Amino acid sequence: MEWKKPARLRQGDSVAVVSPSRTIASLFPVLVSRGMDNIRESLGLNPVLFPHAMSSPEEGYLHPEYRAEDINTALADPAIRGIISTIGGDESVRILNHLDPELPRRDAKVFCGFSDCTTITVFLWSRKVCSIYGGAMMAGFAQMSNFPDTFTSYWRGMLMSDSAGLSMERYRSYSEGYPDWRGKGATGSVNRKKRSPKWQWIVGESMKGRIFAGCIETVDSLRGTPWLKSAEDFDGALILLETSEETPSPLTVERYVRNLGIMGFLEASAGMAFGRFRGYSPKQRNDVMERIARVMRVEFGCGDKPLAAGLDFGHTDPYFPIPVGVEAEISGDRIRLAESLTA
Repeated sequence: MEWKKPARLRQGDSVAVVSPSRTIASLFPVLVSRGMDNIRESLGLNPVLFPHAMSSPEEGYLHPEYRAEDINTALADPAIRGIISTIGGDESVRILNHLDPELPRRDAKVFCGFSDCTTITVFLWSRKVCSIYGGAMMAGFAQMSNFPDTFTSYWRGMLMSDSAGLSMERYRSYSEGYPDWRGKGATGSVNRKKRSPKWQWIVGESMKGRIFAGCIETVDSLRGTPWLKSAEDFDGALILLETSEETPSPLTVERYVRNLGIMGFLEASAGMAFGRFRGYSPKQRNDVMERIARVMRVEFGCGDKPLAAGLDFGHTDPYFPIPVGVEAEISGDRIRLAESLTA
């Protein structure tokens, strides 16, 4: 199959708001509303809450088919031009068997989500449909007013323009986590900002290829499934991974990377890069990258493949909209697209 690009969004287009993963949006309705308001005001899009987006956590857990139904309906509805998740969470892998594999290519629509919503971007990757790793109504879009203007311009450029040649450059500051969403956090505020260091190049100075991106814990949970099993799908891919707020230990991340090597993904790839390691000390960041480099060099003979860390995506803010399935070049402190995400 040739890669399929989602249709470009225009002002006034309707986008579905869904909860593929943990259905906790109903616990924080003010935050969801703020995210939707920001989407309307900053991007000119019309977010539409789908029937099960605000299900209770119990109902969402007991009925993964309901969560999948919202996505299938959004993909099949010609009036819906994009899909945005409310938040990540856990166990969204359970909805994959309920998704219609034919719908994404029939009328390709941009999907935006991160963390546990990696399952959906992997599902779309398996169908060779481009998507965005990044973007959640409660974690990202609700906080837009606290981010630099480039955050909005990157999203507008990615979703609503010919993004070939778009260059996303390192933000000058970042934050980790949010104030309590039942209190001050409901306004879309963020925690104290920190200076953003330059990206760290462990091997090489640049890399080129087709981007695959996701949360490493979720990617590992998909090992051996029908959606993540062919090393051929990773020929020439740039594997971009990040860790969640659960802060897996450097040893655990080492094991995740080893599993990718066992499946042949490291050897097939054109390089690997990691997002900021949220919650890690400087010592832990150095430790985890030394472990990853050793696994690639000693265990799989991939020591010459480019390896970088500290990129602006994942579980810190602000983050890039990472275009999955798109050819790009990463060098220095920037990602430059070689082709447009949308058609």
